[in-house]
Amino acid sequence: MAVTRTGGLLAVLGAGLFLVAVDATVLHVALPDVVRQLRPGAAAQVWIVAVYPLTAAPLLLPSGTLGDRFGRRRVLVTGYAVFGLASLACALAPSVTALIAARAALGVGGALIMPVTMSLLREVFPDRQRRRTAIAVCSGIAGTGSVFGPVLGGLLVEAWGWRATFLVNPPVILAAVVAALRWLPRTPPGRGPWDALGAGLAAGGVLGIAFAAGPSGGGLAAGAAGGVLLALFVRRQRRAAAPLLDPALFRRPGVPGAAGGVLLVMSTLVGLGLLLAQYLQVVLGLSPTAAAARLLLVLGASAVGSVAAPALLERFGNARVRTAGFALPAVSLALPAAGALTSPWWLGVALVGSGFGMALALTSSTDTLLSAAPADRAGGAAAVEKTGYELGAGLGTTAFGSLAATVYAAHLVVPPGVPDAAKRLASAGPAQADAASHGLTQATELLAAARAACTVSVQVAAAVASGLFTLAALVSILGRRIGRYTIRSARGPLPGRRLRRGPPAVPGRAAVAASGGCPAAVRRSGPGTPSSPR
Repeated sequence: MAVTRTGGLLAVLGAGLFLVAVDATVLHVALPDVVRQLRPGAAAQVWIVAVYPLTAAPLLLPSGTLGDRFGRRRVLVTGYAVFGLASLACALAPSVTALIAARAALGVGGALIMPVTMSLLREVFPDRQRRRTAIAVCSGIAGTGSVFGPVLGGLLVEAWGWRATFLVNPPVILAAVVAALRWLPRTPPGRGPWDALGAGLAAGGVLGIAFAAGPSGGGLAAGAAGGVLLALFVRRQRRAAAPLLDPALFRRPGVPGAAGGVLLVMSTLVGLGLLLAQYLQVVLGLSPTAAAARLLLVLGASAVGSVAAPALLERFGNARVRTAGFALPAVSLALPAAGALTSPWWLGVALVGSGFGMALALTSSTDTLLSAAPADRAGGAAAVEKTGYELGAGLGTTAFGSLAATVYAAHLVVPPGVPDAAKRLASAGPAQADAASHGLTQATELLAAARAACTVSVQVAAAVASGLFTLAALVSILGRRIGRYTIRSARGPLPGRRLRRGPPAVPGRAAVAASGGCPAAVRRSGPGTPSSPR
């Protein structure tokens, strides 16, 4: 369709993506205030943050295909309504259990919003160049929303408390619903049936994998069960006449790398963002607002990268831009891993380089995934991208959080004379060490030990992230070289006995007429005796 109201369309679609991304990280800075009011345990603290993306991830593929089957605007508006009501429930939650349940409902609403939003981009922007610009804008909104979450959380916590972080959602959601009904096209429902069993297998498989790496450590059994369900899902999709997700999508060039790129970027962005927010407050002693302001460097760099991405994609192609997007964070994150955390300048360079590179990787990966699927199956491709987005956010929170907690506990040197109860509390994390130090004569020594251990844990997490991006860049370079070699080999001589070239065939009158009166054209491409390939 012709896009005549580009700004309105992007505003409607971007508003939902922004709120969904913000709520993945808004509690990073607000979590200490939640701990003071609701007093959750160590595991409950991780669940409060991680249950949102871990609930959304299994539902993204079913939700994306729901839009293809029942109409994308209808599913999007439904997702907005669920998200707004769940935000109110989070703000009014009287207990830890109620907050975790409301955050899970928030994940359901986010799962309905995200894949449908990206598939609508495929529908309303059929021209690839304009779609790349729209994808860059929406990817930038989503990426900056993840970074802006702690900033918004810090401002709201200092002004009104952690509950205010959820009260900003309903007014924006209400405006987005009104604008969606006015601006978005009414998508006709699909003709084929919706595979409910396949959707259940996909959701169960992703849930098993997410639970295996979740805060409770589901372990090998949950991961194995998830793998079996995903294998059954793939088998069912291969045999289905109208599959929810065509398995052939992953055989197209660049698609596996693009899906892995989204997973890597989001896990690092969210996981390291949580650790850095705590480091800036606990170790450097910054206020929530000042700590969030430091993270604005990532937001600004990500916005610049999103603006620059369409021109770079047009000039260099998706594969090269994605490789550069992996390489830049690999170099940037090596700075804090090498000890640059205490230097505001070097830490700023690391944040800027990481934000710019991740924006390039995320935009090129999204463009690859959406362009690989036809318009009527864009929901499935968008769901793959957003599954990587939310699964990355959830796994990043749990994986980097678990790594940092392990390193912190191993490097914490508790001064002698600290009671056992305070020692156990301090071993749970740097924020808990601050609470444990109250009233102790060894408070200064305990806080210094906690800050030193927290610094080491963040350095180790940054080193792991730098290594993962380095590996991704190497795999991307190797994949491009293998792809070029395969194409070059396919153009070379075929194996087997060379055939002798026979006499040239004389074209008939009908063939000459079909070629526009050029017998030479018929001789070049027309029938004749086989000849050896060039």
